[in-house]
Amino acid sequence: MALSFQKAKNLIKALKKKGYESYIVGGAVRDFIMKKEPIDIDITTKAKPTDVMRHFNSVPTGLKYGTVTVEFEDSQFEITTFRLDGPTKDFRHPDSVIYSDNVKDDVLRRDFTINGLLMDENERIYDHVGGLEDIKHEVIRTIGNPYDRFNEDALRILRALYFQSKLGFRIDEETKQAMKDSRFLIKEISRERVFNELIKTLKGPYLKLALETMIETQIDEVLPGLKNGINYISKLDKLPFVDPFFVVSFILNQGIVPEYWPFSNYHKNMYQKAVILSMKTKDFITPHDLYEYGLEISILANKANTFLGKSRYTENDIENAYQKLPIKSELDLALTSQEIMTYYNKKPGLWLGKLKKALVNDVLSKKVKNEKAALLKHLESMEV
Repeated sequence: MALSFQKAKNLIKALKKKGYESYIVGGAVRDFIMKKEPIDIDITTKAKPTDVMRHFNSVPTGLKYGTVTVEFEDSQFEITTFRLDGPTKDFRHPDSVIYSDNVKDDVLRRDFTINGLLMDENERIYDHVGGLEDIKHEVIRTIGNPYDRFNEDALRILRALYFQSKLGFRIDEETKQAMKDSRFLIKEISRERVFNELIKTLKGPYLKLALETMIETQIDEVLPGLKNGINYISKLDKLPFVDPFFVVSFILNQGIVPEYWPFSNYHKNMYQKAVILSMKTKDFITPHDLYEYGLEISILANKANTFLGKSRYTENDIENAYQKLPIKSELDLALTSQEIMTYYNKKPGLWLGKLKKALVNDVLSKKVKNEKAALLKHLESMEV
């Protein structure tokens, strides 16, 4: 932390030498006060983007909003000019920004008081919004009118849940009421942004608090396919991580994985198969299902069933059962396709695939050992 902040403070000094008032701003200041490691350090300055680019090695990463990324002492820092935000049509980004000479204007357009603090190069804190008091009392509160803040950027509704899950703070009652009243604005945000914010929330150490807030504010109702899962999981003593969370939720959503969520093809396939396997499993996952679904999906389905109170088996139990399978792939059959065709004196065709599947099934059912002699003998009783 010290090294990152020192570089940021050095950058502020460099900006001030050029005549530009500058501060560290936002979450990094909050984390500094709470003695936590910041994810990144942002700087706000009186300098215009053109001024910053003239004096420093920079890239215009958000020029429309007054933001450039500066390379300084082998680190990268986002620097944004003091600004006021214009109106928004998409409930996410201002249509225009107006540069300001007053840092207070910049602070007042930000999201929450705990993120509205400033710090100079001497680690002096400037608080124009009551953020220090809210950190002290562990409160998440919007800067100014919460309805205005959420109409400016509806993602802030989900950001409040993320910060609650991350920090364990309670959400101010007026802010919470505005989250409830404004929850349908979430539908105006891109599903990718909703998804990314949800994933961050699910990884927080205080997820249970955030889930309870989702229910209280009825935000669970605007997250497709998750309402029943959120309500069920919020009551558990031990909460599932991301993958079991989705599988449990989709099982309780009548087995439906909504198209809304922008899962990768890998994750969508994994969730769909784990949901199917979980719902068909009565007790322990059968050898046939272990073979068909594989170890990863079998473990995930078992985890979901554990959270649902349907399984008493551990991940090791599933892994041991998988390792004991007499065959894990059709390629493991002790008889090759050529040997089977030679045995029957037949050319390849659909019959061969069906027969091999039947052999695999009989091996898994322990009707025959996966040994060449035993399989050849077994072929005598099979129809082709």
